[in-house]
Amino acid sequence: MRGDEHNGDEALTLLELVLRLEGEFRRSLEPIGVTPLQAGVILFLRRHADAKLTDAAASLGVRLPTLSAVVKDLVRKRWVTKRRSLTDNRAVCLSLNRQGKALARRIKDHVRHVKSDLTPMKEASS
Repeated sequence: MRGDEHNGDEALTLLELVLRLEGEFRRSLEPIGVTPLQAGVILFLRRHADAKLTDAAASLGVRLPTLSAVVKDLVRKRWVTKRRSLTDNRAVCLSLNRQGKALARRIKDHVRHVKSDLTPMKEASS
């Protein structure tokens, strides 16, 4: 077997591991009613109070229209507040409200649980 074929096998194994982890994470979040992307936004806002919508999109690697739709849903659920920037009227700033902060703690616990499951999954795939 050539070296690049072996690397392809390793990449496939890594891809399978990532997809499995994403599926388990998605299922773990179902009871609290958030998607992995919503969880990512909430955890980002937990670390970056009053973040700009554009900064959150760039950090999470999603397009602005995608993030705008997610944020609209988070605002509707009353987990996130949205306001115009005081320094740039074109920019939209996001922050967690009290319910959003409580949800962020629950999500963080779920992330910790999924991360602890990663090591056995990695060993099993070797």
